[in-house]
Amino acid sequence: MDAPALADCRFSAAQYEAEVARAEADRRWQWPGTLAADLLEAKLTGDGSGPAAWDCELEAIWDSWKEPDSIDVVLRHPRDCDELEDHWLQFGIRLPISADDPAGQAEQLAARLPAEDPLATAQVWGGSQKAAEKLGCPWPPEYPWDS
Repeated sequence: MDAPALADCRFSAAQYEAEVARAEADRRWQWPGTLAADLLEAKLTGDGSGPAAWDCELEAIWDSWKEPDSIDVVLRHPRDCDELEDHWLQFGIRLPISADDPAGQAEQLAARLPAEDPLATAQVWGGSQKAAEKLGCPWPPEYPWDS
């Protein structure tokens, strides 16, 4: 069977770039956790503040298809530490996400997180046991994602 003949499809570079920009901006296909995680990360890293108030830097924010009702915020303490030379900690904060507007949730979380002390709200997920002892944080018996 012969393949059907297709007409040429031509468009300008500007039309192509506009369509790529439109497709990138259309995030309706993502579930709320993915979008909220991306928006929260942009807010916390956009102006350089956020976790800096805790002497932490943002390592990552992610969601999981296995747990679509939450996102994880991962911080490293202290800021600008040399992981090979310094004693440091990795903190994890699991945040609930609903089906509500992801942008509104990201705004609320971005306002809430810097006001909270990670030592009171986060769990130690890794780093140096010596650093955990120094700060009075319990060392995790296992990684939280293994339990």
